[in-house]
Amino acid sequence: MAPDVIFNVGLAFVFITVASLLASRLKFSSIPLLILLGMLVGPHAPVFGTVSLELISNTESMELLSRLGVLLLLFYLGLEFSAGKLAESGKSMFKGGTVYVLLNILRGLGIGWLFFDSWTEAMIVAGITGVSSSAIITKLLVDLKRAANPETELILGIMVFEDVFVAVYLSILSGLLVPGGFNFGQVLLNVLVILSFILSIIVFGRRLGGYLSKLFKFRGNEAFSVIIFTLLLLMGVLAEKLHITEAIGALLLGLVLAETTHNHRILASITPMRDLFGAVFFFSFGMAIDYRSFHDVLVMSGIAILITVVGNIINGLIASWLAGYKKRRATNVAFTIMARGEFSIIIASLAASAGLSPDLPAFAALYVLALAFISPILARSTKYFDSILEKMRMKAVRVRTTS
Repeated sequence: MAPDVIFNVGLAFVFITVASLLASRLKFSSIPLLILLGMLVGPHAPVFGTVSLELISNTESMELLSRLGVLLLLFYLGLEFSAGKLAESGKSMFKGGTVYVLLNILRGLGIGWLFFDSWTEAMIVAGITGVSSSAIITKLLVDLKRAANPETELILGIMVFEDVFVAVYLSILSGLLVPGGFNFGQVLLNVLVILSFILSIIVFGRRLGGYLSKLFKFRGNEAFSVIIFTLLLLMGVLAEKLHITEAIGALLLGLVLAETTHNHRILASITPMRDLFGAVFFFSFGMAIDYRSFHDVLVMSGIAILITVVGNIINGLIASWLAGYKKRRATNVAFTIMARGEFSIIIASLAASAGLSPDLPAFAALYVLALAFISPILARSTKYFDSILEKMRMKAVRVRTTS
């Protein structure tokens, strides 16, 4: 058994290496290439006659490495900021984050109603199209060296707001898919617990950081790294118990540890693991996508992608302006938070298994895959798009002045 596991993971890393080297040569994000290679050699690989390209199985070991990748990506992003910084910008972040999430969900409901003419399916599509991919966005911020930019505070805030929304959304969804599954009192209690936990971490993070600074005075790197990694795993477990995604739990831990005097040491310790396991996540994510069902949803997905790109830019700019970010920083936010991820595919699969439209999983998979390719291009091109927006602003000013 052990040799098979090692062979499976080892072969996966061969393809991950190929994707990373190719991305480096092309000077392009490795995310879509990793996803594409995962599709080509995973469980849903193409078959030519009697020859299948399936070389790698999506085993428990792959899933574990993948989940560690998400934890490390979000943990790193939290370390680049701090709970204190986030608390200081709380009011503007609240306005921008609330408006962004609300507008995205309303847009998703509209898309769902347009395609399926049913409020139940519309709710599913709202979840598929309305929630960003924390892992993809974090990887883009790291690749583009924007993790420490001021506007990334708003992106962090949006991720946190989306997580609160997910808790409410899943509770409502259970009521739609399972009769009698919705309990308003339980939903309200869950939301209050989640908000209390998140706000406590943000507000008291600075004090916790000072206390942890004294505990982490280890000379040996081994003990230091082991303790940090253990805390990360325990935070993931605690977050899930409180119905918060483990990724947001990792982000919150990063915000607290950023307040310690060991911040740079922690960053140096986890950065290699972040890159290694983060790549496994995107590769493993591709392995879950079955391209064979795409042809039935091409038109639907194309329309949804176009509406999402345009709508997300508008919503991102509005949220940024409300949060106090203008010009290039607002453009950075609007063009960076485009990607959707594994949550979309999971929701679609749950809905299909509950008897809703069988097109939902294929729609979600193609939608997510296309945005994984589009997002890095848009995120890298913010300077170009900002110049266009600036010309439009100047033209509007001249028109108002002359009139």
